[in-house]
Amino acid sequence: MQGKKDTLADKVLLSNAIFNGLENEASPGFIALRGECIAAVGRPEEAQAWIGTETVVCDLGDAFIMPGVHDNHVFFTGYMSMHRGVDLTHAASIGEAVESMLQAANNLPPGKDVTAYGWSEERWGKLPEQSLLDEMFPDRAVIAINLNKSYCWMNRLAQEKYQFLPDQCSAEARALLLQAMMQDRSLVKQEFVEFCRLLAARGVTSIKDIGFDRHSELLPILEELKEAGELPLRFHFSLEPVVEPLDVGTGIKYKALYNGDLIRFQGYKLMLDGVVADHTGDMLEPYADMPEVTNLRTVDYEKIEASVLEADSQGIKCCLTAEGDAAIRQAVSMIEKCREQQGNHLIRHSISDLEYPHPDDLIRMGENEIFAEVYAQILLLNPSYEDAYMSAVVGKDNENRFYNYKSMLEANVPITIGTDLPLFITSVPDSLYAASHRLFPDGSPVGGWYPDQGMPPSEVLKAWTINGAKHCYMEEVTGTLEAGKYADIAVFDRDLLNASAGDIRDAQVILTIMGGKVTYNHSWNEG
Repeated sequence: MQGKKDTLADKVLLSNAIFNGLENEASPGFIALRGECIAAVGRPEEAQAWIGTETVVCDLGDAFIMPGVHDNHVFFTGYMSMHRGVDLTHAASIGEAVESMLQAANNLPPGKDVTAYGWSEERWGKLPEQSLLDEMFPDRAVIAINLNKSYCWMNRLAQEKYQFLPDQCSAEARALLLQAMMQDRSLVKQEFVEFCRLLAARGVTSIKDIGFDRHSELLPILEELKEAGELPLRFHFSLEPVVEPLDVGTGIKYKALYNGDLIRFQGYKLMLDGVVADHTGDMLEPYADMPEVTNLRTVDYEKIEASVLEADSQGIKCCLTAEGDAAIRQAVSMIEKCREQQGNHLIRHSISDLEYPHPDDLIRMGENEIFAEVYAQILLLNPSYEDAYMSAVVGKDNENRFYNYKSMLEANVPITIGTDLPLFITSVPDSLYAASHRLFPDGSPVGGWYPDQGMPPSEVLKAWTINGAKHCYMEEVTGTLEAGKYADIAVFDRDLLNASAGDIRDAQVILTIMGGKVTYNHSWNEG
């Protein structure tokens, strides 16, 4: 047993399945909490020494206790923009949608934007026309993003004001719009608190958020919540230069200002290539379905490398987003050059996405201690194996190089998990279904999709916890269940390590604790 016996615990959690993040299995035991930290972890029979008349004892039976979840790649502003304004999810027609937006406009000040979300081309049978919005809303910008975030129904005023086109509506393309949406501080604070509640219900106690340029609209809100003792998760953040070029001066300033255990600056995110699925991922060999093409979009690697080297020279880490094997190779080389020039292996640079890496570059990643930020739920973007795009773009013989997590582990690449939220909402059960069982949403294919390249369940959980903590320089204080660390804990209703593929996606969080405080309790939602 760990811990001192001279003080009783505030709370004791008992369970038949505690996964501490240090071992590969769960075992029966207890966790004693005192204040914001874990006081002791031990065998069930040792728990009584920590229990007094005022100690709250939670006997969780067969529930699964694990360290709190760290989502290593989220976009709060992206999520916010997908839920701001008029909800068109249930609008049965274009006319009904217009009527809903007109009603909303009547309650807004003159000239105020109308935003909406959730409409579906499939439901409506066709794409809605810009001209209709031009006619009905001549004096205000209107932007309605669709359900799968691929198209914005906009009028001419919106396109002129925010400088992007309806079919080019990535978060980066919408940067000016996001900047404008962040100006309503009261509303943003409310939305951020709701966002945190959503994540707490999924066991999340920590995130790394990506903010465009300086993220200056959100940071004061975070400080306000922290000072009031109301920040319900550990907020790490990286800056992605979009509207403005990378500003190392801001990074140096933020590194000094935001270095606590609740709010911490984590460097820069830099985009390299695009998406393999639409042929904008940069490939070493031509696409199988476009034989003359290795990338439909050029990448200025020289400019990106200069930014990475500059940041590294100031001790600031970078996350390089790369999907195709050519882009991943360039990303590894940039970080390798940082190691050669600076000799500083303490800067924990990372590469995110990593859809289609070459095996040789995974070995180089391991040698250079480069963290991988993968989206373990990624197979769930495809309805089935039959509908998946991987073999079409690289050929059947090469599709097994996609999402090759086992090869990463064998190369000693430290793997962290993110969601690119709102691409996915954090789900440990879904990640186990997709990354360990290697199944698509419909359960195909039988036996799993290249199951030999999956991550063992224990490695998935470590990627969500201790590896994320390490990437954020927090492994000494969180990421595992050990005496002296913060009481950052997630409790699921079943054994995540041994649940079947048929049961795992039904797993639910029943309790989340961050810094000793309960941020989610399933019983709160029961009638």
